[in-house]
Amino acid sequence: MTKILVTGASGNGGQAVSRALLQAGFEVRMADVFPVAAADLREAEFIRCDTRTAADVRRAVEGVDGVVHLAAWHCAHNPPVSDETIFAVNVDGTFQVLEACKQEGVQAIVYASSMAYGWGSVYGVTKVIGEDLCRSYHEMTNASIAMLRYHEFIPRPYLEFGERLLRNGVDRRDVASATVAAMQGALDKRFGLFRTIVHTDHGIPDEVVRDFRNQGPAWCETQVPGACQLIEKYRISLPNQVEQHDLSEAAQLLGWRPAVGFVEFLRDLKARDEQGMDVANLVVPSELPSEH
Repeated sequence: MTKILVTGASGNGGQAVSRALLQAGFEVRMADVFPVAAADLREAEFIRCDTRTAADVRRAVEGVDGVVHLAAWHCAHNPPVSDETIFAVNVDGTFQVLEACKQEGVQAIVYASSMAYGWGSVYGVTKVIGEDLCRSYHEMTNASIAMLRYHEFIPRPYLEFGERLLRNGVDRRDVASATVAAMQGALDKRFGLFRTIVHTDHGIPDEVVRDFRNQGPAWCETQVPGACQLIEKYRISLPNQVEQHDLSEAAQLLGWRPAVGFVEFLRDLKARDEQGMDVANLVVPSELPSEH
């Protein structure tokens, strides 16, 4: 059975990715500083690993066929960590993982990049350097590496989650499915070095995307009858313009398309509303029906 290492496996994304890999038939080794708390993942192999420590990383990478490198600090962690810690984990840790992969001969890697990629923050710079390290490793070893620029999937209150899907939010199930598809593509050698955005795709016409505050409610109503009433009842804030990306390359190369967008959120909200549920204290992703 193909064995995949997931670094940062105890985090929000790490748990979702590990679960999706197991469901796809992979053997999974979960690596993190602390073991995972989720009951359904406790039977998976776990190894303690601080990615800044070369010996830890070598033990974690030994004997695996592919690596999903998720371990990172970001600016939204609560409590916050210092820029020095963010840089050390995100840059030194990525270097250690790629070095261990080189020693072990690992040829399939998925790297967790970010839409914060850029020079506006230390975190963004660490993703610039991380992608450059991945490019360098590919050039040196010809490994297949997917660099996934995830949008935000930090746990949020339910209604806020819905609003963010129209802006910079993505459901962690889409993060997980994209990561599994990228790993399978790397194992199959479908690409050398590949990069894509991981975001929602609402299927909204361009003219509505550009004027969503005015035209969006009517479009939502065509997708989910009663949507306008729900938007008003729950005071859902609509952006002037929706953030929507062309994900056709990921669909063509990986066979991946996002499954959860604002329409799916509205359908879920409608079902809860019809049941008289109080959504004020719901948190995503932990309490979505499909997460139970």
